[in-house]
Amino acid sequence: MTDESSIEFAKPDYINGRFGNPKSFTDWKGLPSPLDVFKWKALEHNLSLIPTEEVLEKNLPVISPEYDLKSELSATWLGHATVFVHLEGINFITDPVFATRASPSRFFGPRRYRKPPSKFNELPEINIGVISHNHYDHLDAEAVKQISLLNSKMTWFVPLGLKTFMDSIVGGAKVIEKNWGETETIEFNGKQFTILCTPAQHWSQRGVFDRFKTLWSGWALLGSQHKFFYTGDTGFCDEEYKKLGKKYGPFQLAAIPIGCYCPRWFMQSQHINPEEAVAIHKHVKAEYTMGIHFGTYEMGSNEPYLEPRELFLKAGENLPEGEIFTLGHGVTWKYQQK
Repeated sequence: MTDESSIEFAKPDYINGRFGNPKSFTDWKGLPSPLDVFKWKALEHNLSLIPTEEVLEKNLPVISPEYDLKSELSATWLGHATVFVHLEGINFITDPVFATRASPSRFFGPRRYRKPPSKFNELPEINIGVISHNHYDHLDAEAVKQISLLNSKMTWFVPLGLKTFMDSIVGGAKVIEKNWGETETIEFNGKQFTILCTPAQHWSQRGVFDRFKTLWSGWALLGSQHKFFYTGDTGFCDEEYKKLGKKYGPFQLAAIPIGCYCPRWFMQSQHINPEEAVAIHKHVKAEYTMGIHFGTYEMGSNEPYLEPRELFLKAGENLPEGEIFTLGHGVTWKYQQK
């Protein structure tokens, strides 16, 4: 029987100022080459046509959230990888992205097809924010700035290398950097919470010359009775998720990406598919898992826009009803103990 205290997470490579996925991530085959990108765009059949507004309204409506700040654990999906979590009295947000386009310009790049359910000033007070990596669909500088202005006492947690950029946009808010496996204990309203930085199989780039200059990660929020886990963007580094489940599980709720997986030969190293999302749900011993990272932006991948949800629920069809689920934009989920 494994002693939980002896379990150690992998650490990223760090060579000549750039991070890398370690050799133990056997599913990491590196990023596609320029030739691969050409082959994908020129030869692969793209099925990702955006549905009509009528179809989107029917299948992915956007509603004004009714945040639950009374339950011990609740979560509201705000689109893509943005989840507002209320856990034992503390308010937590993942990768807040509200931009019309997930790019450095409002004129080009992946367009948002489902508007944000809340304006910044409609969000509840936020105590903790986490950023998984610096891609534009996960780090929206204007959103971070506005949330920080409205919550000057909040703390942001970011992976290694990202603090300098964050400090330039958060005003007086606090920013803490962490490596994989590192934790920070905070006290809020007389209660202690632990923030854990978890491994992820991905990459980083925000400008032309900064690829791999900052780290990527997932995050967990650990309360006294409830635990929440967010993978961030990731390929299938399954051994790390097994370690996470053994050392810190069970998690009452996980938020796991289910979109941006096609074509598989191109996306496999950097994005899990819906079946792998269900496997991670099991590895981390999640009681419930919310499928995210779909149905909000044009994803830059070839799967049909609404397919991730269908495949995710199909992959989990042998699990108890409601154990894995997706939400509409602005919908709130409330934890019910099994």
